[in-house]
Amino acid sequence: MCRPGEVTRRTALGAAAAGLLAGCGLGADSTVRPGLKVDGEPPAPLNRIPNRPETGASPQDIILGFLHAGATSGQRLDITRAYLTDTLARGWIPDSQTVIYVGGDPTVRRVRGQQDVYRVRVRVAATIDTEGRYEVAPPNLWETFDFTMTRVEGQWRIDQLEAGFGRLLQEQEVGFIFRDYPVHYPAIGWNTLVVDQRWFPQDQLATRLVRAQLGRVPDYLEDAVSTDNGARLVIDAVPVREGVAQVDLDAESVAEDTTTRTKLAAQLVATLMTLPAVTEVAITLSGNPLELGVDGPLTSPEQLGFVDRTRASAPIVLGRSGSKVLTIGDRLSSVSEQHVRAATSRFAPIPSSVSRLGLRLDAKELATVDGRGRDLVRLRDDRSRIEVPTFAADLTRPCYDYGGVLWVGGAGLGRESGNRLWAINATADPQDESASAPRRIPAPWLGRRYVRAAVVSPEGSRIAVVSEESPHTGSMLEVAGVVRRSNGLPTKLSAQTFRVAAELVEMIDAVWVGPTTLAVLGRRDKQAQLQPYLVHVGGKVEPMAERAGAVRVMTTGDDTDVVLTTTGGRVFQRAGGRWVEQPLLDGVVSAGL
Repeated sequence: MCRPGEVTRRTALGAAAAGLLAGCGLGADSTVRPGLKVDGEPPAPLNRIPNRPETGASPQDIILGFLHAGATSGQRLDITRAYLTDTLARGWIPDSQTVIYVGGDPTVRRVRGQQDVYRVRVRVAATIDTEGRYEVAPPNLWETFDFTMTRVEGQWRIDQLEAGFGRLLQEQEVGFIFRDYPVHYPAIGWNTLVVDQRWFPQDQLATRLVRAQLGRVPDYLEDAVSTDNGARLVIDAVPVREGVAQVDLDAESVAEDTTTRTKLAAQLVATLMTLPAVTEVAITLSGNPLELGVDGPLTSPEQLGFVDRTRASAPIVLGRSGSKVLTIGDRLSSVSEQHVRAATSRFAPIPSSVSRLGLRLDAKELATVDGRGRDLVRLRDDRSRIEVPTFAADLTRPCYDYGGVLWVGGAGLGRESGNRLWAINATADPQDESASAPRRIPAPWLGRRYVRAAVVSPEGSRIAVVSEESPHTGSMLEVAGVVRRSNGLPTKLSAQTFRVAAELVEMIDAVWVGPTTLAVLGRRDKQAQLQPYLVHVGGKVEPMAERAGAVRVMTTGDDTDVVLTTTGGRVFQRAGGRWVEQPLLDGVVSAGL
């Protein structure tokens, strides 16, 4: 976990032996399936051969050589260990925390007053922890690392490292070792899997992924997802032979009930099938087949009753033109003047003061928030209006989740004072004031911060929240699990969050454009204007082409279909590396987003 400020952690590593990870076979398979990247990248990062220590190298050269030699994995790490004393080489665990830094080779300086101790100081871009979780660092985070040197047979070697030191990599070196993969958890109350993105070195991948899958539920998804915490492998290895990933679980460690076993199998299948080398998964319990009632090989969690909501049909998209909304396709350029003139809105007219819209998944209800951020109105497709009594100020853009619950953030008024998030059961009878009233959703981690945006993920088990202490004082983007009753209604959010996009210092709006990706309007430190970014939850922050004046971000499909609305009501849709204006529209809303 990144920490603010500069941190020095100097201590000796113990001499306990670090066992080598068991390997797995990786065959060749050109099958393209969901989860694989098809953007032209190679199937695996390059794994370079590091240089060995040179005879007569200085302490500074040995330290820099060790850092560069850490940009590899598997058996080639034996070369990296050659920079260490034998005792330290046996205790060094390269898969401890990885720190990714900005810039070229760091300067190595001798620490004044400490014999043979040298220090490296770097500006941190991100970290990858021992569980493979990638966290972007906040701006201007610096860390220092000390290296104690000694001579071995006349040659300088590293004798002590920081506690928990794994790798220190330049940004461009990360691709030599790591790639991101999804780990899956069954949503509580939904027959779907929730993705937690992780980064792993490119050796023993099947084993690494199963180890991660059998681990604990991530803190930020607590009570929103489940897993069989006790399950473990018989032998710490998952071989892949002729495309079959063979997972042998200890029979005594696996829960006995059929439901838990089915969920565990679905998790393993969904995760392992993202590997190009895997064409099917075979699961056994201490050597005996796991009976799941499935005919044929396991190749998809759908075989076990799980639904991938991210692969459903394209969302319904409504375009706003003046006071009416009209149904349009996912490509806004297809809207014609004739279409706009002839179209009849199924909803009551929308006042010009309304600037924020949300559309229920079935497109039968539209929520609106006025420009003052106080009036929340629900419009039905029979042209009826449901005016929600005022309960908060500074309301965010409303968002409907998969189950038909309407979410909104704001600053509570009166009895709602101090509250920041609410959910409305939009499937309840509006005449039942109790059932359809806004219900506060506890999120203690928000503290006194104000919510600028709150959007629920496509599968309904996570929420991304942009918050800040006060306007223009700095924003945070956090993701947390949504805890629900058996009827699907939310009760609270997970007690901890996963902070993402920490390098963005201000954000005003966000929307999910994939299972682990958000489109965000924000800015980096010292950046004058807000611009759109793609934020990968558990990954990097990617800038999109600039578009001045954007105040709302939406999508008509995924990250290739991002839509921006500016202060003047101008609408732009992403088209490759540019933004194309849609002059016939002054707003867009997509179902469930």
